[in-house]
Amino acid sequence: MPHEALVYEIRRFNRFYTGLVGLLDETLIQSPFTLTEARVLFELARRPRPTSGEPGFLARMFHLDLAPVASELAGELRLAPAYLMRVLRKFTAMGLAEMRAGPEGGPLVLSLTVRGKAALAALEVATNRDLARLIAKLSDDETLALSDALNRVTRLLETARM
Repeated sequence: MPHEALVYEIRRFNRFYTGLVGLLDETLIQSPFTLTEARVLFELARRPRPTSGEPGFLARMFHLDLAPVASELAGELRLAPAYLMRVLRKFTAMGLAEMRAGPEGGPLVLSLTVRGKAALAALEVATNRDLARLIAKLSDDETLALSDALNRVTRLLETARM
């Protein structure tokens, strides 16, 4: 298959899938979060983010202490650091994320609060419910075929990326 045709097929699938699961909606699964914000919540829960040290008064007041975290995470997620900084500031203002003392007196870390963990848990429950509805009518053979196809696509694209 020519590469141009494969590019077309991938883009067609992306349009189909994003519409199917509602990724183009302004917020994800009728939540207050966009897809990007939901991913940032997930990443903060997965691994607390260390900062560069104890911020001063002005840094705390203007949330400038989030800059190193935003820069690192933005690189991982391929987002503009300024955009990610706005997301992180929003999360701290909403009480979803906070700066805490690091393990064994190490540098401060940005991590989810109890409220942030609850928001993420609610998102995950809703996502799992919606995906379960999506595949509910598939037979056992079809679910295995879908799982195999998803794993194969992931392997192929990871190999192509290297």
